[in-house]
Amino acid sequence: MSRRRLDIVIVGAGMVGLTQAALLAVRHPQLRIGVLEASTDAPRIAPQHYDPRVVALTKGSQNLLEEVGVWGETTARRACPYTVMRVWDADGTGSVCFNSRDVQMPNLGHIVENNVLTAALWARVAQLPNVEMVTGFRLENWWRDCGHWFLQPRGDDENVIEGLQESVDTVSTRLLIGADGARSRVRDLLRIRASDTVYRQMALVCIARCERNHQHTAWQRFLKSGPLAFLPLEGLGDDNHCAVVWSADDELARELLMLDDAAFALNLEKAFESRLGAVESVGERLSFPLRARHAERYFGPGAALIGDAAHSIHPLAGQGANLGLQDVRVLSEEIARALKRGLEPSDASVLSRYQRRCRGENAATLKAMSTFKSLFGAGDLHWRWLRNTGLNMVDASPLLKKRIILRAMAV
Repeated sequence: MSRRRLDIVIVGAGMVGLTQAALLAVRHPQLRIGVLEASTDAPRIAPQHYDPRVVALTKGSQNLLEEVGVWGETTARRACPYTVMRVWDADGTGSVCFNSRDVQMPNLGHIVENNVLTAALWARVAQLPNVEMVTGFRLENWWRDCGHWFLQPRGDDENVIEGLQESVDTVSTRLLIGADGARSRVRDLLRIRASDTVYRQMALVCIARCERNHQHTAWQRFLKSGPLAFLPLEGLGDDNHCAVVWSADDELARELLMLDDAAFALNLEKAFESRLGAVESVGERLSFPLRARHAERYFGPGAALIGDAAHSIHPLAGQGANLGLQDVRVLSEEIARALKRGLEPSDASVLSRYQRRCRGENAATLKAMSTFKSLFGAGDLHWRWLRNTGLNMVDASPLLKKRIILRAMAV
């Protein structure tokens, strides 16, 4: 057994944590970066099947992934650009259409399967000589001494540093970064409280094959029970497959989960107004409860939170992953600023600047998503008129649409 000393340690090997590790390693080859991951299995891509869990990546996120050297690998595997986004209200005539032509761009973003992006990041991190991946590490205990964190796993776990085949019982670091998701162990151990909004909804995700091709369009219909999105996919021989994200009130979601595939497909087609013709088949349905969390602070002594560990959001605008990657960019910039000035990356002034730059904007986005959810869930005539009028006004204003598109793409 041994103690491993590193400069920066990231807990969590999801797309946000791995991007953080890769970006710091590429920008600062002198730093020793560690990633601690509870799982022992690298992400796997099914050659003939889409992953129903997807992210809608903006141009800003694409730029970040290009810098760390994974975007080419991601698009070579599977990534679907979308050039149009159509949004409409199920309870009225309001609708809006955003088109990449409005801003003279080739697309509005890309739909990427979670496992495709994570697998590309996992492979990239393995190539970087100053990054060490410690798998099977379930953080249990820690202490802080002389400005360093000392991290220990559960006693029954065997932790192996990839490439070194060395057992590890303690990892020490100058800066600890929590990227371990909405139920963050790092956040809990730092005793950082988080606000919690329970929507009493579930998100159902699956892959649907439609009669007509998706036209490289992201479709979203706002139902009273929650938004329904059809997101375009390509790479397996046709343009008829979409990733479905259906946010529905708990009772309806449970009913939908109990249906057989044929009955579910018919319900899905009806809810989507047959915009792409018949829903010919659906794949495995996954579900998870919807809630929003926001940490009251993004840092503690010698530690920072990024991604879902700091904030999790309703999926109706598809901005969760992009907000997490924005955290990565800002924290990396502040660490670079600190090193240039001769400061420790864990200095409180460094981490407080990171929090100032990110938390207010993230809070505004979370508030906006909750407001949209309430607005489109309201059934009385006044609110129906207001939201339909608002959608039509936006659609009739090229300048406003352009501003919205550019703002979204910069996330």
